[in-house]
Formats: sequence, C-alpha cells, structure tokens
Amino acid sequence: MTIYKNLVNTVIQENLETLLAVDPKQIQNLISEIKQAKTIQLYGMGRMQLSVRGFAMRLKHMGFDSYVVYDTTTPCIGKGDLLIVHCAVTNAELNVIQLAKNAGAKIVLLTAHPENKHGQYADLCVRVPGQIFGTNTEIHSIQPMSTLLEQSLFLFTDIITLMLMKECNISLEKMKNKHTNLEGLPGDFA
Repeated sequence: MTIYKNLVNTVIQENLETLLAVDPKQIQNLISEIKQAKTIQLYGMGRMQLSVRGFAMRLKHMGFDSYVVYDTTTPCIGKGDLLIVHCAVTNAELNVIQLAKNAGAKIVLLTAHPENKHGQYADLCVRVPGQIFGTNTEIHSIQPMSTLLEQSLFLFTDIITLMLMKECNISLEKMKNKHTNLEGLPGDFA
C-alpha cells in the first residue's frame, strides 16, 4: 500500500506542477476565443481524444456549439469557427491544423511544444508543459510517454469549464438540462 500512496502523491504532484505552469494570460485568451467562436471543433488522437471528448461534451452542456473533428455530425469549419487541438505534435495534427487554417478558422493549440511547426499556424498556443518526449522544456514524469500531458489536459479543460461557467454565468442546473436524458437514471422510470 505504501507504493500505491507514493505513486498517488507523485502523479498528483506532477499534474499540479504542470497545471500551475500555464500562463494565466494564455488561459484568458483561450476563454475569449471560445466565447467568440461560432462553432468550436476539437481534435486529438489516441488517449488525447479522451480529454477532447470530455471538453466537447462540457462545452455543449454550457450551450456552446461544439464538435469533435471527424465525428459524423461535425460540420465544415470556416471563418468565425475555432479549432482547438490537444497535443499538436504529429503530422496528422498538422494536416488538420493546416486544413482548418486554409478554411479561415482560428486555431488554438493546447500543447507542450508551441515552438514547433504546428505553432506557426496557431492564433493562440496555450503551453501545458506535461511530458511528451522527455525534453528539458517539459515537466518530467515517472509515467510512460505522454501520460502526464493527457491527464493534465483533461484536468485543464475541466478547470476551463469551471472558469467559463463563472464568467458566462452558466448554472449547473442549466448544464444538467442539456445533459442526455437517455441514460435511465434511477427515478427516470416513474
């Protein structure tokens, strides 16, 4: 049990260090971009897509018109729209970024590496410095590969959700009313 507790403390500390390293100005700029967008499309691959889907859902619950890139109901993107990309280090992500930019959308990257080619296309880079490659510009992690960044982005977007709720005066009740009612929760079958 001691090993478990030590690992819990280490993982939480890694996430805390990563989240506290994010520039508050970049956070406020992200919130402004979200509030101004006609539609918001989110993109991430693999485990990064878990945070993408979670954030898209919360944005929808708050009343924003949000989609996950490549889902069957995702519309075309263009002027006035926003693409938010999680991680932004692969050629696949670069392709999506370039296509969205060519269509006239604004681009926001949530990434540990705003200095890469992807960042050249971005209107805003929010540096979330969780480990991807193990470089000296990232918060080091005992966890494998990009696990720390994946976790941190999930937490980061949940915190952005809370900030948007406060800034846009969105109540929990309003969000609950936009949540699916097809889950069959106890009491729904009266």
